[in-house]
Amino acid sequence: MRLTAIDPPSRSFSRWLTDEEVGQVLAASRGWRLAADGRVMAGTLRKTRIAPSLAALGATAAAERWVSRPAAPGSDGSGPTHMMWGVFNARTDAEIAAKVAA
Repeated sequence: MRLTAIDPPSRSFSRWLTDEEVGQVLAASRGWRLAADGRVMAGTLRKTRIAPSLAALGATAAAERWVSRPAAPGSDGSGPTHMMWGVFNARTDAEIAAKVAA
């Protein structure tokens, strides 16, 4: 299985970020990779599936409050996003994968 590097989105965090872009930021910060079928994978030798997609990772991050969005989202349904790096980085890969799978 060939994995490709995930780069953070080109848009600023002060603008509107979709769930996929939030997942992209979080995955890039952890050095996770993207499989050909869109799954987010951790590790290079022992590959661990973290999420089925970047959008699923972003949606879980919002639900688990690893990111903060205002109560009234903007017209595109996302909203300005603030990353809570300490909260996210305190989680292990296994914890994150379990939360996304739940």
